[in-house]
Amino acid sequence: MIKLDLKKETQAAMDFTKYVTTQWNSRLVGSKACLACGDYIYNHLSTFCEKTDKEAFDLHPGAFLGYFRIICVLYFLSLVALVFQAYFLAVIPITISVVIFIFQFFFYKEFLDPLYPQKKGQNVYGSIEPKGEVKQQIIFSAHHDSAHIFNHYQENPEKYGPKILAGAITIFSMFVLSWMFWVVDTFSSLSPTFYWGAFAFLAISGLSLYFFWTFYDRENGTPGAGDNMACLAVAIEVGKYFSKLNSSGEGLQHTRIVIGSWDGEEAGLRGARAFVKKHKAELTQLKTYNFNLECMYDNESLHFLTSDLNGFVPLSTSMVEDGLAVSKQLGYSTSAQAFPLLAGGTDAAEFAKIGVEATTLVAMKWENKDAKSMNYHTTRDTIDAVDPMAVHNSIAIGIHYALEKDKTD
Repeated sequence: MIKLDLKKETQAAMDFTKYVTTQWNSRLVGSKACLACGDYIYNHLSTFCEKTDKEAFDLHPGAFLGYFRIICVLYFLSLVALVFQAYFLAVIPITISVVIFIFQFFFYKEFLDPLYPQKKGQNVYGSIEPKGEVKQQIIFSAHHDSAHIFNHYQENPEKYGPKILAGAITIFSMFVLSWMFWVVDTFSSLSPTFYWGAFAFLAISGLSLYFFWTFYDRENGTPGAGDNMACLAVAIEVGKYFSKLNSSGEGLQHTRIVIGSWDGEEAGLRGARAFVKKHKAELTQLKTYNFNLECMYDNESLHFLTSDLNGFVPLSTSMVEDGLAVSKQLGYSTSAQAFPLLAGGTDAAEFAKIGVEATTLVAMKWENKDAKSMNYHTTRDTIDAVDPMAVHNSIAIGIHYALEKDKTD
């Protein structure tokens, strides 16, 4: 078993997280606070990286959660059309709703973005070069923007999953029934009992949909300590380790280390998407690995993702296997998990979609047990929510993953 003492690095990561999340308690993408935080990170990376850069990009963050309200409006337009038995008119808005839901929620497409105000995001990254020729690079990444406060995570996190599922069922029920009404009415006649029974179900379900999805989130953001400043702090400590190795003449042979801090993750992975789009050629021409980090809440739940973006994007099997092997060498308990449906996505998905090997190391239970243990996307996401052992072990895993990779370039 490999022994690694990272007490100073762990404390430095915790101190960094506490400072940033206190200085900029809310960092919604496009806000002055988030941009100022990005500048601070840039300056911090400049103290140990050989090359540091920051890149602005345009995005429409309001579209990412705003579509919930649009879907509610379209749902009730269909319901009103059903009152007058205008079945064809009912089909149109609910079909648009389903298309929006699939594109925006399941795949994070920029389907409605042009309808919302444009803002500026800012990616920041720095690199540490190897001693010899660069044959591969590992991008240790996290995001520095924080999320909107999710009302139902804040108050009743154990009910969040069922409510999301119930909302999806309600929308698809309206979709199926309105199309059924139209088709049946076109070729025969509807049973009044069935029609009014189905209508009552859609009306009652629609009220639940309205209260949950219209008041889904708040305008202000979370402190974002566990999600995701502590993860950036982990990546920074990995970068500092290899910078010190370079200074001592014992740096990596052929592996470049990149520390990436993406913006706009909480607005649909927009920052990582902008970075990947701009650097696609170099990311694919040079062997690249994206070691992404998320949610440092619970060391006992430490795991590598095998898929992303609601489970629709496969991640690197070899990276997961290597990560598990390194964890075992270190004596840590980690596992491999697929990304749960309806849970969203991480920045690793954007790299995987262009063929870059990627995975995300996560330290969080996906099941929402109770409000006391659920800090993700709430005002409780402060430094107190971060698990120092998860931070320690993630730093160690990241360092040894790079050391092992450098042996096999």
